[in-house]
Amino acid sequence: MDSRVGTTFGKYTISRLIGRGGMGEVYQAYDTEKGRTVALKILADEYSHDESFRTRFQRESRAAAVLQEPHVIPIHDWGEIEGHLYIDMRLVQGQTLADLLEAGPLTPSRAANIVGQIGDALDAAHAEGLIHRDVKPQNIIVTPTDFAYLVDFGIAETRGDSRLTSPGTKVGTLNYMAPERFTDRTATPAVDVYALGGVLYEALTGEMPFASDSLEHLIAAQVTMPPPRPSQANPRVPAAFDEVVTRGMAKEPDDRYGTAGGLGRAALRALSGGEPTAITTVPAMTTELTDSMRRDQQTTTHSRGWVRSAVIAVVSALVLGCISWLIWLLVQPDSASDTATASSSGAPVVTGPDQSKLHQTCDEGFAMPGRDGFGTRAGRGTPETSCFFTDSVLRAYWDQYGNASPLPRSVSAPGAVDCVLVPGAECDGSDFLMKCQQYTGDKWITCTGGQSARVFMW
Repeated sequence: MDSRVGTTFGKYTISRLIGRGGMGEVYQAYDTEKGRTVALKILADEYSHDESFRTRFQRESRAAAVLQEPHVIPIHDWGEIEGHLYIDMRLVQGQTLADLLEAGPLTPSRAANIVGQIGDALDAAHAEGLIHRDVKPQNIIVTPTDFAYLVDFGIAETRGDSRLTSPGTKVGTLNYMAPERFTDRTATPAVDVYALGGVLYEALTGEMPFASDSLEHLIAAQVTMPPPRPSQANPRVPAAFDEVVTRGMAKEPDDRYGTAGGLGRAALRALSGGEPTAITTVPAMTTELTDSMRRDQQTTTHSRGWVRSAVIAVVSALVLGCISWLIWLLVQPDSASDTATASSSGAPVVTGPDQSKLHQTCDEGFAMPGRDGFGTRAGRGTPETSCFFTDSVLRAYWDQYGNASPLPRSVSAPGAVDCVLVPGAECDGSDFLMKCQQYTGDKWITCTGGQSARVFMW
């Protein structure tokens, strides 16, 4: 048993060891002052008196605390107790992506979804001037509902900060380290894009990019070898993902995607063979069309120029007509988004994309795995309720009670953000406290709480 398990650390009672990292250990602990269970990261003993490590550890706290992106685990508190630095974080129930990959590669859709979420987290960090520098499967936590969190900003670098590593020392994991990290070139957000491309490759194939038993061969591969192609390592991966990984892991930073989120969106498009899965903006469509037409015109031979021009003119007219029709749909006041519909029970569930950053759609609702009958399905009850939270409430209800009842019940369910950050919400630690019951005349259970959140279960 670890020496800290079963002991107290200031106001914290430590119950179990969650994991060890390069800079310290993470425990499940109970905050006796706030009355909540948290994840507690404590700096390793050998680093407690190392000023550079102490500085980096404190910076991790400040860096992560300023980020309000849902896919970055919220920081409750940080400081020093008994000569040891610590960070008090939200406790998330889930597995690291590395643990998930021990069972084999993910499906392309699942891999793209997780990478897209981490891309959003990285974009938020980059907007604050922070570079993570250690994006890898071990630093990605995935909940049972596939909500992904980016963790461990312990070696995050703020642009303009002085280097905290000694000369010749490289911080990060070599398998995901961008080529410029092995030189004296300044690290930019592009190093995180490169690492995310490597994570996407591993999620699709179950293999690390440029895996090697030799440190020298690994470094040489990162610097000189072309990016690996996931479709060659796993035939079930659509070939369109090859281009995503190739661009994400380009040797030159300027040749990579401009943002981590851009890589994530490209991965989603690759699911349909490279075609966009959803229309994001009309200007983007117009630009792509213009670029495509220009390339076509440049490659047209003189003898067939008039035929190609005629075809382009017809296609242009058709596409512009479609764009006009799409614009008309988008500006209509009675959009199909967030419209009420009737479920099989008559519950007025809300459909269409939710208002979260993911804009997820869950019109069919959620079902408890391995269960059927009353209360085993759930749907959104208000536009403010996200798909993630709907599923979270359903699972929390059944995990807590094991059955459905018309009687009033309280349920503690995790949301995409810490409950204490939501004004007016009733909280159970970092979770949201939801009040559930079946009202007279209803064929469903209504759960309310949070900030205008409502979940129907039938």
